[in-house]
Amino acid sequence: MDPRKTGRFKRKARAAYIALGLVLAVLAAGCSSNDDDSQPTAPIVEQPTEAPTPAPTEAPVPREAPTPATTPEPEPTEAAVPAPEPTPQPTPAPTPSPPLVFTEFGDLPVGVRTLELGEETGEQPLSVWYPADSDAVAGMDTEIYDSAQAIPAAFRALIPESMQSAVETNSYRDAPLADGGPYPVVIYSHGFGGHRDVAIFLTAHLASHGFVVASPEHIHRNLPAQAFGTAEFSPEKDQADVANTLAALETSFGSAVDTASVGVIGHSAGARTALDALANEAVLAAIPLAGGGEAPPEAVDKSILVVVAELDLTVPTENSLASYDSAPGPRTFVNLAQAGHNSFTDSCPVILAGGGLGMLEPLLGAEQVERAEDGCTPENADPLAMQAALRHLATTFFLANLTSLPGAGVTPEFADLIDGVELADYREGS
Repeated sequence: MDPRKTGRFKRKARAAYIALGLVLAVLAAGCSSNDDDSQPTAPIVEQPTEAPTPAPTEAPVPREAPTPATTPEPEPTEAAVPAPEPTPQPTPAPTPSPPLVFTEFGDLPVGVRTLELGEETGEQPLSVWYPADSDAVAGMDTEIYDSAQAIPAAFRALIPESMQSAVETNSYRDAPLADGGPYPVVIYSHGFGGHRDVAIFLTAHLASHGFVVASPEHIHRNLPAQAFGTAEFSPEKDQADVANTLAALETSFGSAVDTASVGVIGHSAGARTALDALANEAVLAAIPLAGGGEAPPEAVDKSILVVVAELDLTVPTENSLASYDSAPGPRTFVNLAQAGHNSFTDSCPVILAGGGLGMLEPLLGAEQVERAEDGCTPENADPLAMQAALRHLATTFFLANLTSLPGAGVTPEFADLIDGVELADYREGS
């Protein structure tokens, strides 16, 4: 080969290697963290045109470009491990609220006054208990009721003093009505030979829970009428007393009472009064207590609570079952174990504490004494426990049916929450 061509070839190869080195250096600088982006290169030496000295047979190896500096890879950190998704837990069922128990006096102070039912009925008093103004009763004494007042004057001397007890009413005579109405109404109907103040343990109690409670004296079948032999059963007169009671409340209390939201509770003969009152549009619920009778067809959308005494000698429980079975609407049947006919009156604890009414047998006769003691003997359930049961039953029943209090209503569990109370039977239907 011509030595000149050989020289030119060698010079071109050398320049190509040098150019390759420069490209690599520039690329390395672009990926480096070094601020100096220039790299040293080998000098280009021109070969003389004429080669006096023979060129080496192999082309020289061009200078390698320096290894580019690289940014040190950061120490691998552990990737954040996402917290494990919590295992879905079933939503716990809400803890049921404890049952409401209404055996104790309510938060409202109670006033009491006596009204008259109307001129057409003659002397016919009406006892009324109602929520009283708390400021007005401060410093007042509560009324003590003398049970002898219910006994005709001609007979009082014949009644032993032990039977003429004073009753603490927990109410204030003629106190002003509390603001906050209109208050629903409860009417109490006493039994045959009874009187309007025979169950103050219940009537004043209901008022302390927000009711206006009215108890008319059924003069056609009260204690004086029985004593003088003039007593009569008259459902028509009973219902006239109910209507006159509502009219008297409107006259005395005006719009503070809700005479369109009425409940009626009646004992013995008064149980029939309570049932018949359901035909009145204003009466929404009834409690026939230790009595009989059938519910009217107008009661189809109205609630009935039948309360009976297991050992009732005066009105057998099967008679009361007829009230339950005939009810066309919501109904409940509660049979209190070991209770008797008069277990639900103020007189029963007094009779039991006094050892019975044997001393009155010459005056009243054995049959009448037995009826008066029905429920008030050592063989019966404690009458104070039966009063507590009735306070609860009546209060929760009327709250459920005349107001919108959540949780109110009769359930069989109440018997487990009141000492001395057991159920002989419990039924519900609609």
